[in-house]
Amino acid sequence: MPVRRSTVLAAALAGAAVVGAALPVSVAHAEVGALYVDNASGVRCSDAGAGTQALPFCTVQAAADVVQPGQTVLLGGTAYDEQVVLTRSGTPGNPIVFAGSPASAGRSVRVGASLSGASGRIRPHAFVVNGVHDITIRNLDFNTAQEAVLVSGSDRVTIDGNLFTGVGGGAGLPVSPAVRLAAGTTAATVSRNRFDGAGTFGVAVDAGVAGTVVTTNIVNGSHAGGISVTDAPGTVVTGNTVADHCRNGIELDGASSGATVENNLVTADPATMSCEAGVHPVAIAVSAGSTAGTKADYNVVVTAGYPPYLWGGTAYGSTFTAATGQGAHDGGTEPCFDSVFVPFAPTCDWAVADAADALAPGRLSTDVYGRPRVDDPTVPDKGTGDGHDDIGAVEVQDPFTVQVDAYLTGNPNQPLEIGIGMTSSSPWAPSPTGTLDFGDGKSMSGPLDGFRFPLRHVYDAPGNYIVTLTATDSLGLTKKSTYGLDVKVPPMTASVGTIPYVAPGHPYQMMVGGSASSLWPVTSYRLDLGDGTPVSVGPQNPRQLLHDYPGRGLYTVSLQATDSRGRTATGTTQVQLNGDLPGDLPVAGKWAKGRPSTVGMFNSGQWVLRDSNTAGPATMTTVWLGQAGDLPTVADWDGAGHDQLGIYRQGVFALRHESGSVTSVPFGAPGDVPVPGYWDHNGHAQLAIYRPSISTFVVRHDDGSVSTAALGNPWDVPLVGDWDGVGHTQMGIYRPGDNTFALRHDNGSLSASSYGAIGDQPVVGDWLGKGRSSYGIFRRGMTTYALRNAYAGQPDSVTKLY
Repeated sequence: MPVRRSTVLAAALAGAAVVGAALPVSVAHAEVGALYVDNASGVRCSDAGAGTQALPFCTVQAAADVVQPGQTVLLGGTAYDEQVVLTRSGTPGNPIVFAGSPASAGRSVRVGASLSGASGRIRPHAFVVNGVHDITIRNLDFNTAQEAVLVSGSDRVTIDGNLFTGVGGGAGLPVSPAVRLAAGTTAATVSRNRFDGAGTFGVAVDAGVAGTVVTTNIVNGSHAGGISVTDAPGTVVTGNTVADHCRNGIELDGASSGATVENNLVTADPATMSCEAGVHPVAIAVSAGSTAGTKADYNVVVTAGYPPYLWGGTAYGSTFTAATGQGAHDGGTEPCFDSVFVPFAPTCDWAVADAADALAPGRLSTDVYGRPRVDDPTVPDKGTGDGHDDIGAVEVQDPFTVQVDAYLTGNPNQPLEIGIGMTSSSPWAPSPTGTLDFGDGKSMSGPLDGFRFPLRHVYDAPGNYIVTLTATDSLGLTKKSTYGLDVKVPPMTASVGTIPYVAPGHPYQMMVGGSASSLWPVTSYRLDLGDGTPVSVGPQNPRQLLHDYPGRGLYTVSLQATDSRGRTATGTTQVQLNGDLPGDLPVAGKWAKGRPSTVGMFNSGQWVLRDSNTAGPATMTTVWLGQAGDLPTVADWDGAGHDQLGIYRQGVFALRHESGSVTSVPFGAPGDVPVPGYWDHNGHAQLAIYRPSISTFVVRHDDGSVSTAALGNPWDVPLVGDWDGVGHTQMGIYRPGDNTFALRHDNGSLSASSYGAIGDQPVVGDWLGKGRSSYGIFRRGMTTYALRNAYAGQPDSVTKLY
């Protein structure tokens, strides 16, 4: 049956998390007599130097040529494309060590420097260990064309805590294992390594090798099998996890008698690999010449519908123990593997938990990740010794977890208040206790069940705080979770704006409005209209104040707001009044079918429409519709291919049609601004208004529905036009205070540009007759229009109305 996983186990796992910790020897600091190798960019190195930390060697071979017994060669976290040949030996108790530095302090999973071996057929290995003794290779990352570590004729070689990825599958070269122990090698140890996607086996022990211990390794996705022993009596294969291989997981071949195969978790399913047809792997295969004196027990073996054992040439399933006397304590249920947090840790198969032989030869006190053996109190002990060892390379740890998070609550009365949440799981030991430190000198402690999340906490001042939850379960395991939070009060803001609101007898009338924002209540507003009239101060926000200025000129309007904490913010804008003609309002439209948009003017019911945008003379047409105080509005009400006139009066549209008739349509309210357009993309205009007090467009569609969209700030001037040239209308605004046009497009983006000067009034039209709208301005005092044509790469049109 296929092996079940919590996530897919594939070769890609090699990059997600790597290899386990080293033997209990620290390499986080300089060791006595250490040699340093570091070829990283920007590091000054020399193979002619002494290999100090200040001036490291550039190559591993340079260090290997001078290293002495008891010294450690520390490799920086960089890549080395070389084949290192070892010719120097350590002594018993004082080995020569080649080690990668930990990737970061405090991590249980460590990755050292990368060795790929020199490319090509001549030097396809990373380390060649021949005729030496007392050598340790640990915490390194290998990816070579053939065996990454090739050992022959050597004694007491330890290969521990390394990562081997895709080793032994070099193009044009014979496929090979990741590690090979060849003839004449004695007392070698291969421990706590991770092998992913080896060309043949993860580990191969050849004829003429004695005293080998292969323990606590993960071998995944090998293209032949996991661990191969051939004509090597007395080999110990203990506590390994072997998964996803095409042939046998663990095999003793030839004459490999007197071996030990214990505490291994082996799964075999060729369907998970690209194996050749007809492959029938077994979990553990022991040849006829290897059965004498060999012990196979305390293993968990699973195969996909094939017999899990091959003993002396005979395949066995459930009859294995009865027929051979072996495997009395074996298990065989499908494990689920974790591939994210702790790769290859069983997550749902508790046949492995506390079920190993703690007295097995080669057994280590820590697992492949350097973690201790622990008792799972939720399952009965089934193993020997203390009964706490798990089967396989990974010891399942106390799954106690805690996670804390924090967030600003947005409480307007308590802007420095945060909320705190927590998740916790403690299946091995319920009712953990903990301390929650808010990072400001205050904390709370007690049973986690009594914390009553979510909590609220108020800081005395803004700042960066680290919330820390430290929890301990009844088994003594402590977990810590932290969350950093920038607790600050957003700055107070204020803005003010004006729009012309000319009425009969009020040639310089403006509507003034402002707004302010603070997390605390705004208690007062100070409005200065900039023309010498008394400054008004009060608790009310000026939203629709009508004010008559005394005449033409440039006026600065300011609004200062104060909140309940005494904070203030000020917004200002400038009003340019030129006084061309009281009540003048610029307009633009397509007055004839097939022609570009041209400009005009509305004043107290009189329309003056120009037939071209040239700088010279033009034909002027005068039309009467409306009265003083009306707002002009232009659109193609009838779908005639050109615009018709209309006016907006106190929430009612009056639309004049091609026939000369006028239709009245209530829509909106007093104070709204008309913004009709081709909203439905169906060849004629629909009504719409812009409500300045809430900065919102309101569109009435042909089907009777109404849609709204917010854009801009209070008292921005609304704009509508086909900015994208797609046959329907988009929205925009003009900000008089800084003469900025902001246009929103169909893809949701907003383009903004400054055009004109303070006091100008915006107009919109298709100035070039290209089916695309652009904007322009009308400058009072000069009765001049400037019409923007930049989108077409043409100069702007500048024309006087008269």
